[in-house]
Amino acid sequence: MKDIVLLGATGSIGRQTLDVLNSHRDAFRLIGATARQSGEALAALCADHPLEQVAVSLEHQALFDRYPHITCYDVTQIDKLVAHAPKTAVIVNALLGSAGLKPTLTALKRGMTVLLANKETLVVGGPLIKAALAEGGGAIVPIDSEHAALAHCLRGRCVEDIDKIIITASGGSFRDMARAALAEVTVSDALKHPNWSMGAKITLDSATMMNKVFEVIEAHVLFDLPYEKIEAVLHRESIVHAMIHYQDGNILAHLGPADMRIPILSALQGESCLPYRSVFDITKIGSLHFEPIHEGRYPLFDLGMVVARAGGLHLATMNAANEVAIELFLAGRIQYLDIEAAVVMALDHFPNEPVTTLEALLARDQAVRTYISEHFQEGDSR
Repeated sequence: MKDIVLLGATGSIGRQTLDVLNSHRDAFRLIGATARQSGEALAALCADHPLEQVAVSLEHQALFDRYPHITCYDVTQIDKLVAHAPKTAVIVNALLGSAGLKPTLTALKRGMTVLLANKETLVVGGPLIKAALAEGGGAIVPIDSEHAALAHCLRGRCVEDIDKIIITASGGSFRDMARAALAEVTVSDALKHPNWSMGAKITLDSATMMNKVFEVIEAHVLFDLPYEKIEAVLHRESIVHAMIHYQDGNILAHLGPADMRIPILSALQGESCLPYRSVFDITKIGSLHFEPIHEGRYPLFDLGMVVARAGGLHLATMNAANEVAIELFLAGRIQYLDIEAAVVMALDHFPNEPVTTLEALLARDQAVRTYISEHFQEGDSR
């Protein structure tokens, strides 16, 4: 029986993780959970799971007064919840944005295993994550479909044997739309992903292709590969999640339906093989299509890859500007193409420097958020 602490229990990945846990109650026990906004949904879990710790906003903490055995933290102190969880517990990090970094560092320094769905943790804090892994002896298991696929294709092989890895991208909500038409797209348009059912933030990142920048960076950190050996390609069907070209000429590809419960279960089960009913009929797929990501089609992808290779605090700058811009777009305060403009503006304004401490990284993150928010504070950019 594995004890599970689920960070971000009420988001898209969090809810799908709960589906997996509920299907295998003989294998997993949920003992900790967090929610930033959905305090009621988190409180409802108490009736169905043996929770010992939660983190929730102050306005919702009274909901847990009826559960005196549960330790309740403020949602801004998730790292404290992780610090007091049993060392043998498995942390599932399904938080949104850079908020996932501190609890991940805390867990790794304690030698814990982190199942990571939070891309931004590795994007902004890669050097700090590597140091924490070395210090505490913990482990990261990817939940992202592409990186979980790569991990499967690597089983029994060495990273040194890799010639190149390929991760795939659907192309997002506007893959068939001319760039000139993007100036007038709405939030509703942007949230209509052609293949995946995901939260608003990741769906927007998929549309701009910023998510693919993040996934290339993740692969660079997770598998210790140079960027020259990491390629992203467009694949409309989202059936092939990743491929590995080995130096001996063999190519291994990972196929499966667009269902995040599969990589979640795979990460949770470890060396076991627990049942899951997956609806997948290869005879009904038809053709699979692949094409390069042409330069200029997704400007944030082009820019993001330049930033990735440069490294340093520019990664935190890019991420923070992107997060704030997406929040503003979802709130109807800026246009879709302003997301790109905000990222460019932040990178032009803030100097790039090496990532030396968590404090410096968090200070840059906050400074960028303030800068972008103040720039658009006059209201609707339209």
